[in-house]
Amino acid sequence: MNKLSIIIIFIVCLILFIVLSLSYTKLGTFDTVISSYIQHFRTRPGIYFFQCMTYVGSIRMYVPVICILSIYCAVRKKLLNICFLVFNLWGSRYLNQVLKLWYQRPRPDIHTLTTATGYSFPSGHAMNAAAFLGFIAYLIITEHQLRLWQKTILLVFTTLMILSISISRVYLGVHYPTDIIAGSAAGIAWLLLCILFHQRFIQ
Repeated sequence: MNKLSIIIIFIVCLILFIVLSLSYTKLGTFDTVISSYIQHFRTRPGIYFFQCMTYVGSIRMYVPVICILSIYCAVRKKLLNICFLVFNLWGSRYLNQVLKLWYQRPRPDIHTLTTATGYSFPSGHAMNAAAFLGFIAYLIITEHQLRLWQKTILLVFTTLMILSISISRVYLGVHYPTDIIAGSAAGIAWLLLCILFHQRFIQ
């Protein structure tokens, strides 16, 4: 992906986030319809699966992952990648907290299957998953000579993980769909910024 493509996608994600941030209070019907549709598929195995995905998308899972990746990068003498992994994850988390405090949208209070604290908009799980897991996939592709089929499998797996983590928040009733879309847009935008910075430092 060249620099122009990255900038274009970044602008699109930024516009999408801004539009949602200005209109989510008017999209109550959309949130209700989509949430009801997703929660209509609740089953005991489904609840267990999405609870697991919510856990996978939490900081309790990301910290061990980033430690393992840091050791791997240190062995390969890729210290810059360690800095960017930390910068990517904690930057995304900090930015999400700032946005939550700015918009202060209350969480859904009905049909919830798990506990969640803090404000709702944008979704931290969706934002962090898109930013952090996306950046890991980017590093794997750029640091290793993968074949096309290997890249395809990696991208499909990463996308499914991000989608599963994001959907789990609506499935469990702790976020509105607009929270997820906005969080994903913000996460992708942050991911693209990190990629631009990384490419600049590598050069």
